[in-house]
Order: sequence, then C-alpha cells, then structure tokens
Amino acid sequence: MKFDFSVPMTFYEFLAIILSAIAILIPIFQAIWKKWIIKEKLNFLPTGRIALFFNQSGSYIRVEGVYEAENKPISVKNISIKATRHKDDRKLKLNWSSFISPVNQSIASNVLHSNESAHPFRIEANSMTTAYTEFGDSFDSFGKNFRACTVPLFNRIGKIRNSGVNYEEALAQYRAVPEYSQVKDLLRKEFFWEIGKYDLDIAVSYREKTVHFCYTFSVGEYEQNQLLENCDEALITPLKSVYGVALDYH
Repeated sequence: MKFDFSVPMTFYEFLAIILSAIAILIPIFQAIWKKWIIKEKLNFLPTGRIALFFNQSGSYIRVEGVYEAENKPISVKNISIKATRHKDDRKLKLNWSSFISPVNQSIASNVLHSNESAHPFRIEANSMTTAYTEFGDSFDSFGKNFRACTVPLFNRIGKIRNSGVNYEEALAQYRAVPEYSQVKDLLRKEFFWEIGKYDLDIAVSYREKTVHFCYTFSVGEYEQNQLLENCDEALITPLKSVYGVALDYH
C-alpha cells in the first residue's frame, strides 16, 4: 500500500487517527493501571459480636465478621489472633481452626452451627466473604495436658457407675474425690477470661504481607462467672456421658 504524502491531511482524517490511537492505548493504560499502579486492599467488617469459650480445649474465641477485597482479588493464606489482658498484659495467641456458618439452625430450642476446618480462601475483587472464624491452639497444648492430668480422676467413673447409684449420687461421690479438686485448681489457673478489658489483634496474611485489625472488648462479672462454670462442666462431661445427661457448657 502506498501513501501519497503530497495530499494534505484533512482535520477529520487527523482526528480519526488520533481517536484510533487513543482507542488502542486506553486498554494498554488500563492494564498497566490495574497490574502495576492500583493496589489491592483488604478490609474487615466486624458484626460487633464475639464468643468466648473455656472447656477441655482451654480458652479460645470466635470472631464474627466479613472480609472485603478492594480493587483486586485477594487470597487469604492465614488468620491468627492475639488477645492481651490489660490488667497483667497476659497474652493468648491462637490460630484459625474452623469457619462457623452464619446460618443458625434451631432444634428443640438448641441453636446449632455447622462448621468446616479453616483453610485459605479467595475473595474476588470488590466483593465480600463471610468468615465467622473460631480460633484455637493449633498444638492443643492445653488439651494434651488436661487429658494427662485427668486420667486418675476419669478412671474413677467406671467404679462409681458400677455401684448402681443414680446420677445425682454419682455426681456427689465424684466431686468428693481428692483428684477432682486438684484438677479443678489446674483449670482455674489456666482460665484466661478474667474480668476486665482486652485488646484483640486480628492478623490476616495474604500475598507477602500481613495486615492487622485491632479492637478492644471487655469481660464483665456475669461473663466470667458463666465461663468459670465450665471448669466443673469439663470435669463432669465424661460422667454425664456415662449417664446420658445433656452437657451444659456456657
């Protein structure tokens, strides 16, 4: 194809060339902008509710919230938390253990939650993902210690059951043995949720970075007393299982 440069270009022809060039360059600029200029941003939108636990697995926590990815998709690799008690600066460090379904199922006045093991997940660009997350001790340090310390106590249950007494009588006998008070003292020393304020640091890892979302919450006398009742419940659980009595954790 030959161009005759002796013929002057009209304004409209020049404008058409400019517009064509712009049309070609815009997708290139957009690709560069998305890939190299604009940055992804992860937000955490809490519901304002957390659940505190204390049982045979020790002290742990559930945090309710939604994660939002701005501008680009984000693959969350890991989530951990650190709760710091104000009064003595004692810290509880936990890693994600399971996701709890935000959909409640009620059966015979009991609220049931389905759950799945925690795992990396992807959030598409400019979208949200619900992640009601339970955090626990990945190494089950407390649970292992609890099981080791309660062997002599739990071994007494069979003898009590074989004596033919009913549950109330069995419970009274069980609580009267020396091992019961010894293990209960151990549980009380490991109890974390004392009355007072706590700082909560949620650390979320994605790509090669970690972002922190920090909050403060308080534990009152009522919450502490409810959770302390679980010291007894943790020790009574195997006795209740033998007698077919429902558990009553708070």
